[in-house]
Amino acid sequence: MKLHVGLYPVTGRELNGALGDLGVLLPLEAALIAINGLNPTTTLLGVGIIYILSGLYFRIPMPVQPLKALSALAIAHQSPPSVIAAAALLMAGALFALSATRGIKLLEKIVPIPVVRGVQIGLGFLLLKSAYQMVFQKPFLLSGQQAAVELASLAVPGGVLLGLASVVLLFVLLRLKSIPAALVVAALGIGTALFTIGGDAVWRLGPAPLSLALPSASDFWPALVLLVVPQLPLTLANSVIATADAAKAYFGDRAERATPTRIAMSVALGNLWAGLTGGLPNCHGCGGLTAHYRLGARTPLATGFLGLVLIGVAVLFGRSALEIRSLLPAATLGVLLFYVGVQHIILGVNVDSTIHLVLAAVVAVVSMAFGGNLAIGAGVGLAVYWTSRFVARRGRRQSAVAPSQKPAFRRVVAALERVVPSA
Repeated sequence: MKLHVGLYPVTGRELNGALGDLGVLLPLEAALIAINGLNPTTTLLGVGIIYILSGLYFRIPMPVQPLKALSALAIAHQSPPSVIAAAALLMAGALFALSATRGIKLLEKIVPIPVVRGVQIGLGFLLLKSAYQMVFQKPFLLSGQQAAVELASLAVPGGVLLGLASVVLLFVLLRLKSIPAALVVAALGIGTALFTIGGDAVWRLGPAPLSLALPSASDFWPALVLLVVPQLPLTLANSVIATADAAKAYFGDRAERATPTRIAMSVALGNLWAGLTGGLPNCHGCGGLTAHYRLGARTPLATGFLGLVLIGVAVLFGRSALEIRSLLPAATLGVLLFYVGVQHIILGVNVDSTIHLVLAAVVAVVSMAFGGNLAIGAGVGLAVYWTSRFVARRGRRQSAVAPSQKPAFRRVVAALERVVPSA
């Protein structure tokens, strides 16, 4: 007899899928704690609560991710917690206004599916780039500790060996549907980290002190200019419209609540928490949804389980934040990111015509050419799409983006899905 929680069965596949998005969450969260001084308890406590509530409301394994552009810029500028809190409040206000005024509905009509797919492909390549950096360029542990292994008189970085072993193990286990591949890969990484750090780490139990983190008036201008303006277009394209599209593609009618308007309102509420408590500015993202789904999550039980784990870590080990995060080597997180990136590209090329694929590729290429700025790529894609529509209506030529017969590349997509299976 299977164990059930409410209507949902507890399976290894669900628990496996729960780990899918940690490769995005943990590095950014750890860096914001170490460099910017965010409260280590409110960061994961908020994410854990939002994971649980989002799953209960949307009835699918809805992801919760850091606002990636905002986080990266805050780390680069070493923005203080008050400025980050101000940015979260500004994001909350903007998304609330767009949701309440049905502005999201208008954006959904303006942004066509090929542009959304291009954003998804671009994000996939960004994840592959991050995966490479974590395996080949980052320290072995998030705390900065290095490790190397001597092979034939050569010192090979431990992260490279662990990454290669983990990716082989992951792809082998994914074909054995009964074994939770991500859990095994994570266990390998944790075991390796424990062997590396030995008994030197000192952990302190208990949460970090909690308090309201209301920013001052002077914090809002740098937050707007440095953090919110680069982040908001990306959030609308990837975290709202593309997430709604991915939810429909993966879950069909079960994702009826995951509309762009409701997703935007959910992101607004999550950032209201972050802004008031000094927590982690967050969103839902199509990359995270792909990560959870492709590694086996099919119900909100998976993300609810992850939410409970994050809450437990936040409360029990908030004072030992960086030590706990060091238990997952950067290479292990990189392997999870690599798998998710490949799956995201497969999702992005699943379009209705060859010309739609060309438009999606333009969005992805332009995004990567501008340092991974998905908002610029989406803007160029929108310009190409609507210009071609205008020209077609004037009768000068047929629409450059009109759907055609089912493209031959669909066979390539099917082959990729066989080579890179989901859990």
